[in-house]
Amino acid sequence: MLFLQIDVQAPTSAIWWSLFHYYMFLGFAAGTIVTAYIVYWVVKYRQKDVKEAPKFHEEGGWGNWKNVVMTLLVTGTVLGFVEYQTFASTNLINPPANADPPLYINVTGQQFVWSFTYPNGYTAFHNLVVPVNTIIVLNITSVDVDHSFTIPSLSVAKDAIPGQYNILWFNATNLGTVVDGIRCKELCGVGHALMIGNLTVLSQSSYTTWYAGTGGSGASSTSASVSSNGQTASVTIPSGASNGANFSPSTLSVTSGTTITFTNQDLAVHNIRFTVLPAGATIPGGTPSSNLKQGQSYTVTLTTPGTYTYICDYHSWMKATITVTG
Repeated sequence: MLFLQIDVQAPTSAIWWSLFHYYMFLGFAAGTIVTAYIVYWVVKYRQKDVKEAPKFHEEGGWGNWKNVVMTLLVTGTVLGFVEYQTFASTNLINPPANADPPLYINVTGQQFVWSFTYPNGYTAFHNLVVPVNTIIVLNITSVDVDHSFTIPSLSVAKDAIPGQYNILWFNATNLGTVVDGIRCKELCGVGHALMIGNLTVLSQSSYTTWYAGTGGSGASSTSASVSSNGQTASVTIPSGASNGANFSPSTLSVTSGTTITFTNQDLAVHNIRFTVLPAGATIPGGTPSSNLKQGQSYTVTLTTPGTYTYICDYHSWMKATITVTG
């Protein structure tokens, strides 16, 4: 199987490898010392031609307290050092708070392929295309069994679990393409070894050109011009929706011609898809909406009386209704 490794890296990789080397060095040192002690005592107290077992020295008072304290001090110092380095790296879990707005991409695992859905709704298979020097936030899930999304060259990985979104982020700092650089590291079936993809890092200008070619506009909201009665209503996608929360409110009653604004306050990407419409009703601008990143909104004006049901495609528990009266 072809695996072409191009020099695509991320700043977090250096921290990961630094921790790895710390633990490897200390583990090797500890193993060497313990093995040396075992060999020393085995040789020293090997079987001898004696008739009586040797008498051990009788300790009084606190016994070998000095040896115990010294052992605890050495062990505590070593463990404290590595734990400090580990906890100092916990900021790698969440995207930097002071960075530019990240690019959110939904990643879906399915036997045996990865798909990547961008904010404009465009979905790519087998190839994740991102701009250089940009915080990329991946919202990772699965539609069938457990998978594990892994980019070894960037030292990042996250489980893909059905019905759940896990967040992974990275920032690739140089250009290149890693062929077969995206892997599944969770045994997921007979085609597990074929569940691979490419990572392509483009310059900002090249990415803008590529993204425009997919039909993406990058707009932060979608709206349509229809007959409105001037009234408005709001629906929120609350923080935590990707972990089980629903639209708020989940049931809404409005009069015909009311303009409704859906706003995403969650870290994950969501969309709005109307699945049930009253007879003769249409959704201005069509359905579903574009993918909504945190802080983005989608507006629609409903004019036909009846009950409308809508969902988020990415989170099966998110389902709500709007009742429009005449």
